[in-house]
Amino acid sequence: MPDTSTPVAIDVAEQNLIFGSVGSGQSKFPRWRENPATKPLNDYDKLMVYLFSDETEENAKYKVAQRESATKLDPPLTKMDKVKQAWERVLPHRELVVRGLRIQTQVRGGTSKIYNASEMSDGERVIFYLIGQCLAAPKNGIIVIDEPELHLHKSVQAPLWAEIEDLRPDCLFVYLTHDVDFAVAQEGAQRVWLKSFDGTSWDWELIEEKEDFPDELLIEVLGSRKPVVFIEGLNGSYDVSLYREILTGFLVIPRGSCDQVIQAVRALRSNTQLHHLQVYGIIDRDRRMASEIAALQNDNIYTLEVAEVENLFCTPEVLALVSTRLVRDVEKDFNQAVSQVFKQLNSELDTQVSLRVIAEVKFKLNCFNASARGEPAISAALQQLTQSIDIPALYEQFDREFRTVINEADYRGLLRIYNRKSLPSQIGNALGLKTGELAELVLRLARTDERVAVIAAIKPYLGAFANFLI
Repeated sequence: MPDTSTPVAIDVAEQNLIFGSVGSGQSKFPRWRENPATKPLNDYDKLMVYLFSDETEENAKYKVAQRESATKLDPPLTKMDKVKQAWERVLPHRELVVRGLRIQTQVRGGTSKIYNASEMSDGERVIFYLIGQCLAAPKNGIIVIDEPELHLHKSVQAPLWAEIEDLRPDCLFVYLTHDVDFAVAQEGAQRVWLKSFDGTSWDWELIEEKEDFPDELLIEVLGSRKPVVFIEGLNGSYDVSLYREILTGFLVIPRGSCDQVIQAVRALRSNTQLHHLQVYGIIDRDRRMASEIAALQNDNIYTLEVAEVENLFCTPEVLALVSTRLVRDVEKDFNQAVSQVFKQLNSELDTQVSLRVIAEVKFKLNCFNASARGEPAISAALQQLTQSIDIPALYEQFDREFRTVINEADYRGLLRIYNRKSLPSQIGNALGLKTGELAELVLRLARTDERVAVIAAIKPYLGAFANFLI
């Protein structure tokens, strides 16, 4: 971005900016050297010349009109004025200072720290450039923006293009973007999925909106060349990071709760636009019965062989890898960790059994006969359902299950039924690690030449989904 510019005749400035030279005509585009798809532009100076030429032209017209008028006329709102106003609305903490043939910038409200155009940040210069170029576009034109997110913070992208579109309501805006957030932010826009390009023709399809599925997820998975797997958890968590390290052949998308995973998988599998895409879900075991697990698997939703995803960091195979890396006694570490975990489970046995019973009661209540009609039928259906739920029998069944695991010192069985998200921290302490360090160390191992060993250590606990791993 040049610090100063010299205006020329407005028609010359316009042809130089739009076509690259004067008198080239609209049939050729020397601006891109006949290669408009890939030729980089370096025309900031031509844009500045055009804006200042427009400013000079409009001010000259105003001067003549004011001399010929008996009353005071309002000064014109030039393109430079519009650029300044829009730029400052997008960046309210900054102010453009337009003086003569020079543009400078300062913090709004301050005059001591003023800097030249060439010293602007990339974002500040890009915003000015994009506003100016769109204002300079011919009337009723089509404006194509390739990667509108370039050099711009996400918080600025949507407001900037909303401002520009308001300035040019006569134009059609076409955005080519890989940024899901930007695409979703364009409310009311027609979204097009560019599926493939064979060197001559594009294969494209209009994106159908689905009320039962968020737009941002639909757009994110559309262009995936990999199978999609939805998982529980949130971005940034250890468990999501672990999934991404061991499932490199999949597009891993966290959805928070298990219910959201189930909903996402079912919605995408029913979407006719995504018939080409393999979609799966992985959820925690979470006290589920075998019948529920089998029903979910019919929908490509697979259940872990451990109660919580956090338990994957605590498998015997993983603990052996960690102890070896720490140059410790593998057997001694494992025995100490197991002893501590079983002691913790014994101390809260009644709580764990009770939670297991409650989970089963909730599942049975979800099986209520929703086809019943009329007060007598509904009352009878509810009474029949509640009478079929035998709390003492359920409590005895699950208590026996937990006690069997404890009496037989079945550590793998414990990981399968023990819901305790703090388990990695407890076991990490037994290995001399601080809170969170066990998960961090496993992730580091998965990013080294130990990756194959980590996958092998966790694969047996992925349930039937392990069949999809290479």
